Amino acid sequence: MAAGCGLFISEEPLNIWVGITLARLLSLDGTWHSFVESLSRNAPYIISTVLWVYWGVCISDMIPFYLGKLFRESGASDDVCSKLGIGEEKVLQIRRAVQKYGNLIGFIERFSLGVRNPTAFLAGSLGISPEFFFAGVCCGGLVTLPIQLGIGFLMRKRPVFALATVATVVGIWTVFPYVMAASTALFLCLRRRYSS
Repeated sequence: MAAGCGLFISEEPLNIWVGITLARLLSLDGTWHSFVESLSRNAPYIISTVLWVYWGVCISDMIPFYLGKLFRESGASDDVCSKLGIGEEKVLQIRRAVQKYGNLIGFIERFSLGVRNPTAFLAGSLGISPEFFFAGVCCGGLVTLPIQLGIGFLMRKRPVFALATVATVVGIWTVFPYVMAASTALFLCLRRRYSS
């Protein structure tokens, strides 16, 4: 939910951590009997955790969507770049994707590493139906969440390495637009200074 509010918390490392935590509840010593016993003993906790995480992932995507919808209905300026905190080129790229996929953008948004919030915001500001967007997000979550939990399950013996790797990849992907915007601004500033 915090990721949906725009805080710098990525859902990927958190969901991988959940996968690691759930995998550690299971007995994976190689015998089928001990695995089934640990699974049946912990099934209510595992199922409730996965359901809560799934709904948190889906609902968190609706926060920037409704902020975009509110932005559109308020008749605010078209300065979307400053509202999203990303470069104009990235906004245009996301806007083209939203217009291309239309009502399917909720599903596509689930696979947009590092730009989920701007994609959801633009979908809301461009008038995509909330029902279609939420249905797409829910369907996409049925694919992305098991992948994230599965990575956690596979990396259960090396949790610090798993989280550090995912946080680095997602962090680079998330920070990249900011670095590009700052580099472009610096380049234009230096170019103006030395050309005059």
